[in-house]
Amino acid sequence: MESVSKNIIHEGARLKQIVRDKGMKILDFARQAGFSNQIAHYYFRKEAIKRSTLLEFCTMLGISLDEFYGWTHPRRALPQPAQEQHHGRRLDEMIEEKGLNKTRLANRMALSRRALYNLLEKPVFTPDQLKKVCQVLEISQKEFVGGNNVEDGGAELVETESWKDKYYKLLEDYNLALLELARLRESATANS
Repeated sequence: MESVSKNIIHEGARLKQIVRDKGMKILDFARQAGFSNQIAHYYFRKEAIKRSTLLEFCTMLGISLDEFYGWTHPRRALPQPAQEQHHGRRLDEMIEEKGLNKTRLANRMALSRRALYNLLEKPVFTPDQLKKVCQVLEISQKEFVGGNNVEDGGAELVETESWKDKYYKLLEDYNLALLELARLRESATANS
């Protein structure tokens, strides 16, 4: 049964969800695992994670491998309809999730701290406010309004790739190409 479950889920997305559900910031997860934020996001994008690495993550999170595969997403059991979502609360969640300082965030948005707190009280942002918030948080509007919810039946939606995810993937591909080029040059030198 375990191998069937393993093939059905996106292990990186499941890992990210468990980290969030346990109230852990991604930066804290990365530090605890002993690597950078970029490497944490690398693992969150991986469809399949090496079993030994996954076991280390599960131990770090205080869960078993069976609990990992059977995770029920307690925080997001029912997706919230877009019209009922409170944008201010969502922004506050994103600030907490990303471990941002509200004063610095207000400065980046060209707002006073008081104006930021007023924004956190607002149930619905104007299109301009939503655009500005998403630019500063470096996320898509779909991600902000809940593009990563769970479908009926518990199947996970594939997360929309942000420009950062695309950048890291391109950077990884570039590094692999450089390694292959170095290997080919070495091989050509050895054959001459």
